[in-house]
Amino acid sequence: MIKHLKDLKKVLDIIFNIADLDAVSEGKKRQSAIWGNKEPDYLPIILGDWDTPELEGFKHWTIKEQFYDKEKMLLEQLKGLVGIAKTRSDAQLSIRVNMGVGIIPSIFGLQPVFPQDDQMPWFIGNLSKEEILRLEIPSDIRQRGLMPFIIEYLQYFKSVLPEGIHIYCFDTQGPFDIAHLIRGHQIYFDLYDDPEFSHRVLDISTQIYIEVTKIFKEIVGEPLNSGYHGTLYMSCGGVRLCDDSSINLSPSLFREFSLPYIKRALAPFGGGWVHFCGDGNHLLDMYLELEEVKGLNFGNPEKYDYETTMEKITSKGKFYVGYIPRREKESLEDYFKRVLSPLKSKRGLILQMNRGGESASETLDLWCSLQDKLFSY
Repeated sequence: MIKHLKDLKKVLDIIFNIADLDAVSEGKKRQSAIWGNKEPDYLPIILGDWDTPELEGFKHWTIKEQFYDKEKMLLEQLKGLVGIAKTRSDAQLSIRVNMGVGIIPSIFGLQPVFPQDDQMPWFIGNLSKEEILRLEIPSDIRQRGLMPFIIEYLQYFKSVLPEGIHIYCFDTQGPFDIAHLIRGHQIYFDLYDDPEFSHRVLDISTQIYIEVTKIFKEIVGEPLNSGYHGTLYMSCGGVRLCDDSSINLSPSLFREFSLPYIKRALAPFGGGWVHFCGDGNHLLDMYLELEEVKGLNFGNPEKYDYETTMEKITSKGKFYVGYIPRREKESLEDYFKRVLSPLKSKRGLILQMNRGGESASETLDLWCSLQDKLFSY
């Protein structure tokens, strides 16, 4: 029995009343073309809208309340689609079981703690060197840590969601991020003090990333080499990989202790896209070396020279997905012209942005009309 059935029906009605499913379908085609390094009719743009009066009157549950109640999590995730659906952009409609960055480390005993009730949990309980040396990939992964809850929530989401709303993968992070969570900051000293041990930690992290992702895809019925992630559709690679902790590495350490494991982690899924925060300029060329890395997302795009970075990404047949900072007092037309200027064709970019002072329809029309002028061949 669904306790909040009335609210569930109401929020689904809102989504499907305001969403343009033809636009969603067209957006899927456009994003698919970018993944395949092909030209769509228009470069995809994903808009969000913070102004959602449609949700007035709905109760809000904190992240901690959602963590321990699958119905509350489902409703809060669905409410997040309203501001996306109403823009009628190229965004896809998908939600996830949202339990934070430590789901995989919880398999090895790390425990979630909430700094505040409406803040994502952190995970504590770093393993000692001796404990890690005894680690094996458990045969009962589905019964360890948060995995039983994840599976229960996934099965519940799948049982109640209508066609047209997809489930995307919970936060699996990436090999070096997982190793960092398991070992703590000591991992950076281990690279120098005991390289062999460090490789063992990373090997375990990579194996478990792959196995847990396969479990997710099996449950939701998603192919290994494609799928959804939030507003994105992944057509030629089926996963996202987070690599924030690697940004602290020198190029030589990155090449030895992170890059090979990224390659291994992405390979079973036909590749994927990589996210990292911070300044990764010193590592960018190495990410782009990997055939398995199809696209990149920067958590701090302001730290990169946009024009030279886009030229580098597109020259390798890759794409950038994400936000590009808009300058203060920059008109929408000037912003779009700047964003499009380094591109030689309709390849290499899936732009994400929140609607500004302009309406969604005005934004979409301008985005397409400028491409008609720039790429008139």
